[in-house]
Amino acid sequence: MQSPSSSQSHNPDMNSQELALARLVRGWTKIHVILLVVAYFWLVIRAAPELAALLEAAVFFPVGILGAIIANSTGTGGGVVFVPVFAVFEIEPSRSVAMSFVIQCFGMSVGSLIWLNAFFVSGKIKLAEKMEAHALAGIVFSVLCGCIPSLLITQQILSDEVDQRQLLTLFKIFSIILGMVLLVFTVARDRFKPKKYRYHANSFDSGLLFLIGIGGGVVTAFFSVGVGEFLALYLIFRGFPTISSVVAAVWVSIVTVFCGVWQHLFSGVIDGLWPAVLLAVPGAMAGGYVARIFAALLGAERLKLFAALWITLSAAYLLLPVVFMHG
Repeated sequence: MQSPSSSQSHNPDMNSQELALARLVRGWTKIHVILLVVAYFWLVIRAAPELAALLEAAVFFPVGILGAIIANSTGTGGGVVFVPVFAVFEIEPSRSVAMSFVIQCFGMSVGSLIWLNAFFVSGKIKLAEKMEAHALAGIVFSVLCGCIPSLLITQQILSDEVDQRQLLTLFKIFSIILGMVLLVFTVARDRFKPKKYRYHANSFDSGLLFLIGIGGGVVTAFFSVGVGEFLALYLIFRGFPTISSVVAAVWVSIVTVFCGVWQHLFSGVIDGLWPAVLLAVPGAMAGGYVARIFAALLGAERLKLFAALWITLSAAYLLLPVVFMHG
């Protein structure tokens, strides 16, 4: 497969199209940050009756940081941190999902903006790890075409009719299997086969990405995570650059949670838990900011191993209560 073109080099070598894209990204970054600040103050106003309990929820600030670092450095979604933590505090699954949707809207927003600027403005991504803009856009679009309709339909029709605890158990078992397969695959491939990345999805990939979007949308509607996790694993399995795989998963995840958060905001399910959300959100935004640095420090191969280990261990942690309960 062909490698990225030389036009994707650092700023001095950008052509006119890349410069236009860089200006667009810089402009959108400013708008997006303003919208996030406005949205946060709207949440503060909405949560005003509960602000007296803010200090009691201080533990959720570092939780937000950790969740956003994991989400934006691996593409798996902050729910892989939030859901286990909320389970420790005995928060009901439906309320945990609602909180996770809201927090991810902020944390993954910042992470997605950082990745956007790293890819298309600052030129901080190594050329070997960098897919072209149209190739990444095609992957994201293929997934979202299946994901958004299935997410919204599931939220409106199926979410109240399914035992979320039982479905969560099945999902985490599936995550453990996927994480372990990715771990074994990564170790074996890195030791015995030369690295050769793919940089463009073919028609076969596009069809499977659409199906991944459908399945990921259903799962995300129930658990606030799923589509980014599935996409990152698929792209890594198919030989796409690890960093580009993570970035595509982050971008798909942020659009997905934005589309799915509205049902939770106005349903009243978060009432009584707003202080936890208000403290987790700035933590998540801070974590989203440093996630790219964390990913760069790990490097592509260690990042792949980290993603596999996190998916596996977080799923296993969630299954512990189920094992002990039936042991």
